[in-house]
Amino acid sequence: MKKRMPQKKIIDLQVILAGKWDDGVRPKDLYANHIRNAPESNVAAIVKGLTSNDRKVQNGCAELASLLSEEHPQLLYPYVAMFIGNINAKEKILRWEAVCTLGHMASVDVKNAIVPYLPRIIVHMRDKSIVLAGHAVRALSRMALAYPEKSRDIFNAYLEAADAFPGNKIGFVIEAMEPLIGLNTLSSDIKSFVQPYKDSPVKVVAQKAARVLKKL
Repeated sequence: MKKRMPQKKIIDLQVILAGKWDDGVRPKDLYANHIRNAPESNVAAIVKGLTSNDRKVQNGCAELASLLSEEHPQLLYPYVAMFIGNINAKEKILRWEAVCTLGHMASVDVKNAIVPYLPRIIVHMRDKSIVLAGHAVRALSRMALAYPEKSRDIFNAYLEAADAFPGNKIGFVIEAMEPLIGLNTLSSDIKSFVQPYKDSPVKVVAQKAARVLKKL
C-alpha cells in the first residue's frame, strides 16, 4: 500500500493575524512555520491582507510581504504598484515594510518600475522614525546594485543624509556601503567616507567601518 504523505496545514492568515499575536502566530513565526514551506500558495492572502480594514491584519501582512520578498521577490513583483503606493502610506508599518519590500524587489525589477520613485525613498532617510530611515538606507543599497546607473546618485544621497544618523545610527549607512564595494566607480569614494569612522569613539561604529575598509 502506498504511504500517504502528510498534508500541509492550511491556515487563514487574516483570522490568525486578527487575533492575539502570541508566540507561534506572530508574522515572523507564521512565515517560518507555514509560508516559507508554500510561498506561492500564500501570496494572494498576503496581498489581500494589505488592504484589510483590520489594522492588525494589514500590518501583519505588510511584515509577511517583506519577509517573503527577501527570499522570493518575483512572487510579489506583479504587485509592485501596490507597494510603490504604500511608500507614503498613512499607516507607518505599511511605509516601513513597503520600502523594505521594494528594496528586495529591485533585483527582479525588469520593467524598472521602481526607479522613478527612488527620490521618495531617499527622502525617508531623514524620517523621524529610525526604523523607516534604516529600512530606506538598506533598500537603497540593494537598489544601487540593481540599477548601477543610479548608484552614484544613491551614494551622494547617503552623504547628504549622513547628518541624520548621529552616534551609533551612522552604522546603518556604513553597513550599506559594504554591498557597494563591488561597484568599482564607487570604491575610492566609499573609502573616503568610511575611513574617518574607523577611529570613532563609538565601538560598534568603528567595528563596522573597519569591516568595510578591510574588504576594499
